[in-house]
Amino acid sequence: MKHFTYPLRYALTSLLIGLVGLTLPVSAYEPSSVKSKPVNDQAKDSLLYELNARTVLGLGQWAPFLTAANAYDRHSITANNLSLWGAVRKPVKQTSFLDYGFGTEWDINVSPDEQRLFPGELYAEAKVWRFLLTGGMKRAVYGNQDPFLSAGGILWSTNARPIPRVSLESMGYIPVPLTTGLVEVKGGLIHGWFTDKTVTANTLLHYKYAGIRLGGRWPVRVNYTLHHVAQWAGDSPVYGHSPANWENFKRVLLARGGDANAPDTERFNTLGNHIISKNLGLELTFPSVVLEMYWQNIYEDKPVHYMYKTYNWEDGLFGFTLLFPKQKTLNRLVVEYVSTTDQSGPWHDLDGVIYGGQDGYYTNGVYPNGWSFYGMTVGNPWLTSPRYNANYETGGIGFTNNRLRLYHVAGQGMVGAVAYKAELAYSENYGVTWGPIARKDQFSWLIDTAMPCPFLPNTDMTAGFAGDIGRQYGNNVAIMAGLRWHGALSW
Repeated sequence: MKHFTYPLRYALTSLLIGLVGLTLPVSAYEPSSVKSKPVNDQAKDSLLYELNARTVLGLGQWAPFLTAANAYDRHSITANNLSLWGAVRKPVKQTSFLDYGFGTEWDINVSPDEQRLFPGELYAEAKVWRFLLTGGMKRAVYGNQDPFLSAGGILWSTNARPIPRVSLESMGYIPVPLTTGLVEVKGGLIHGWFTDKTVTANTLLHYKYAGIRLGGRWPVRVNYTLHHVAQWAGDSPVYGHSPANWENFKRVLLARGGDANAPDTERFNTLGNHIISKNLGLELTFPSVVLEMYWQNIYEDKPVHYMYKTYNWEDGLFGFTLLFPKQKTLNRLVVEYVSTTDQSGPWHDLDGVIYGGQDGYYTNGVYPNGWSFYGMTVGNPWLTSPRYNANYETGGIGFTNNRLRLYHVAGQGMVGAVAYKAELAYSENYGVTWGPIARKDQFSWLIDTAMPCPFLPNTDMTAGFAGDIGRQYGNNVAIMAGLRWHGALSW
């Protein structure tokens, strides 16, 4: 990808909004692919615990794509696998001015091709009023996409395991004084570490976001959030050492170019690998249905100062969610379209008319692993994770498919005591901007169910069926079965 300049006035505005109202996005824990509802806040402290087991038995080169996507890297992508995980979490109480929380989850994957043991979560946090300071690895949903059924946000999804970080965020939107609740703001500032085996070792994460919502309790609300991420610092075998000092942090924070010791591309553009995404949403509440529409775009070429001159407006996530609060059979329906085929065109121009070109989403020359973590795409998972590369274990850690169109539909509800999730996706895959165009179509589906176990207390049974047909991931089919034991202690 290319770099961009970042005006000082914009950076200071973002930081000011972030300090006024920093946010904690919705967490999306999933005992199975049927994600559980958020735990209701209690006046007492609670300790939540769970033990899970899930097996995938199938035919094909890979496990069906939807059995592993958007699962925080919890499940293997190989055709036959077993996943075991256990977690203990103490959530903070929304009603307390001061509180603390912590959590840990450990995941085990066993398959013919790999055996893995790793922490899915490990964090501690402190709450003061509506602000939360978190340290460690904690799962969260960033972006205005549907938190339960989305194919994944453009900048962030639930596909990769959480990046270790220190974050200061607010817990949701905060009303602005003297606006009677009609104006609310949110934002966050995060510093993280890429602890996987990156080509550029010791890479750091910078992430900040700031948002506003208008409407308060009105039936019509509009929200807008600006997200900015950067990979920076580290030791590159090609470009050498990039120090993680205060001066370079300020350059990354304000998206300025590096000093005389930085590579040419980072000295004349910006220091680090920067991506920005604008999120715009509209919420309409009716007596029997809630409609939430959302749009996310992506900029990788001078996206702030010149964003009005860029030509990749066609790219992004376009979606809507229909919520039916009075219905059980179908209570949530999501429809989405993703396009990343434009990428500002095939050429990289800076002629004063067109700014950008051949963006190469999620890729970067100084940081060859790109926007991935442990081989899984951090952004939208349909931009194929490097772990699917045939030569991944021998150094093929880059993105080989970041141009695509995706059509995605998902729904969830309950039939009797059985909760279900159904998902359909069709993708047109065109490889990368610098390679030959070889379209590969793919159709993927998943049906997942969960119900209480009739003979074991506090236990849910899960079962599902999934498959792929096409040239991007091949033809795969599998059945899934699992158990979840869970409970809570209060004091």
